[in-house]
Amino acid sequence: MGKMAAQTGLKQKKDSETLTLDGVQTIPQLIRHNYERWRDGTAMCMKQFGIWQRYSWADYYQKVKHLSLGLISLGLQPQDVVCIIGDNEPQWFWGEFATQAAGGIATGIFVDSIPSEVKYIAEKSRARFAIVNDQEQTDKFLEIKSQLPSLKKVIYWDLKGLRDYDDPVLISYSEVLKLGADYETTHPDLFEQNVAKGRGDDTAFIYFTSGTTGLPKGALLTHRALLNTARGFISRFPLSEHDDLISNFPAAWVGDSFFATVPHLLTGARLNFPEEPETVAEDTREVGPNFAIYGPRQWESLVREIQVKMIDAHPLKRFAYKLFMPVGHKIADIKFSGQEPGWNWKLLHGIAYWGLFRALRDRLGLSKVRFAVTGSSVLSLDTFRLIHAIGVELRQSYASTEAGFISSHSKGEIRFESLGRPALGTEVRITDGGELLVRSGAMFSGYYEDPGKTAATLKDGWCHTGDAVHINEDGHIIFMDRMEHMGELKSGIKYAPQYIEGRLRFSPYIKDAMVIGGKDKDFVSAILNIDFTMVGKWAERHHIPYTTFVDLSQKTEVADLVRQDLNRVNSYLPEGSRVRKFVLLHKEFDPDEAELTRTRKLRREFMEKRYHTLIEALYGESGEVAVEAPVTYRDGRQGVVSTVIKVRSVEKD
Repeated sequence: MGKMAAQTGLKQKKDSETLTLDGVQTIPQLIRHNYERWRDGTAMCMKQFGIWQRYSWADYYQKVKHLSLGLISLGLQPQDVVCIIGDNEPQWFWGEFATQAAGGIATGIFVDSIPSEVKYIAEKSRARFAIVNDQEQTDKFLEIKSQLPSLKKVIYWDLKGLRDYDDPVLISYSEVLKLGADYETTHPDLFEQNVAKGRGDDTAFIYFTSGTTGLPKGALLTHRALLNTARGFISRFPLSEHDDLISNFPAAWVGDSFFATVPHLLTGARLNFPEEPETVAEDTREVGPNFAIYGPRQWESLVREIQVKMIDAHPLKRFAYKLFMPVGHKIADIKFSGQEPGWNWKLLHGIAYWGLFRALRDRLGLSKVRFAVTGSSVLSLDTFRLIHAIGVELRQSYASTEAGFISSHSKGEIRFESLGRPALGTEVRITDGGELLVRSGAMFSGYYEDPGKTAATLKDGWCHTGDAVHINEDGHIIFMDRMEHMGELKSGIKYAPQYIEGRLRFSPYIKDAMVIGGKDKDFVSAILNIDFTMVGKWAERHHIPYTTFVDLSQKTEVADLVRQDLNRVNSYLPEGSRVRKFVLLHKEFDPDEAELTRTRKLRREFMEKRYHTLIEALYGESGEVAVEAPVTYRDGRQGVVSTVIKVRSVEKD
């Protein structure tokens, strides 16, 4: 089966105490517990018409109760599915929890889904009810209702544009709440009895995948899986009822439950809803959340916002930015290396905080953030460093719908190249082929009505993630790629070409990289492009003379410079998949020569043919290849030069 990450199960219990709540097995039971504990405390806030509306736990509980009883009065039975589509607003989540309290199962649909996509999920899950946001989402169901024989009612909560609609399938949210209040008078204690009957192994939600590799699959998650996932998350990111969260992930996505909604329920942290998608930035700044979680593109957008605004800023602000940012970067680099900055750097950082970082964090809505999270895909090193430089502790996290919360950085253990250590109660194993297996109480229970795919993913109690990873000597998980994207050497060892190329491109001195391997190769090698501007500046600072790109690329000193980055990336990789040899190409990869697409993706097959001779040299004994190349000199003259490209070992030549 492969090797086990050393003592991963034991290490995680040291992160924090496990959150246990006697008698609480389900999400509705947790809501009841919070109602009894914090009755008048604020649970949710929603901005409407520029004013923040407050909902107490008593309001929360009553809305869920009456909506649940209203659904039952309309015919909802245990195990029935209710699909929900709309923007993140309290009504979305009250609908989810009301369904679960009645013994039903919720499923979400993304707001930008077209009618055919809505039909697929509603039909596949045989949804009995739909809870929708507004006229746009209502119209989608009216268009397809004749194709959904199981659908009884469409419940809408925003009345705008719907007052003249008279289709019998429609009913307003407020009407269902009134039905529930009336039903309670004739069925006292029914809601409480239903909540008490819930069990942790009951299915809570069907999360449909994005369907990027075929039709969406419905992943079944139990109450136990969702609660355990959130417990693991909170063990790394402790929250309390005094904290504020922003609901900014699509509610139909499993990440919302993992990292916002269920942590909110477990800790009592206030869940805040921006007024509109367009006002998220300003509303977030008003709330000042204590915890922030965004995807890589959102973090990179924040960094771009800083850089763009600095271009047009007052000269004094630009001066402060140029003066203090190096201090922030220095502090970040010291902490990344596992050390503590000296008193002199701490003093400088304190001055930089009041002179720059405090205002920057406030502008970005991060003024009160204690820790922040990124996930989903690789974040650039520059972005990661800058967020840390302004004093925000950004950590990588790793989760999946099927396996739950898998890993994250802990405080004081932030490694840019890794996804942290396995979460509380999570065991991990790597097969001989390099695939990550996960076992925990947070795993999904299978795919909806798809026993074949379920059996392929859940085997012998382990979830087969389909992800290729490496676990380093510190127990940190390093994500390589999806298994289907991995390459394979003659020895059978897997390697991750896109991962290696991506990490090499993080170097300021490497503009592009193409990793070479294959079933007829004994080791991994690389063809690299230097960044002429950055390497040129480095050469000038170190008094290294050069004339052209071709000349600079073949300098021994430049090879030594690039070798440092190769060794850095190799340190993240398993021994057998490390880059052994490399060449510095005499030119840049060029879209005009069909080497790259217009979005700068490698045309790998074409390039392997074009550079066939160079690749043969990487795996042969010659050690060099003669080439001719057109060049443009600094004075504008053009010509053709002959040069020799040297094959170099990553180990010192």
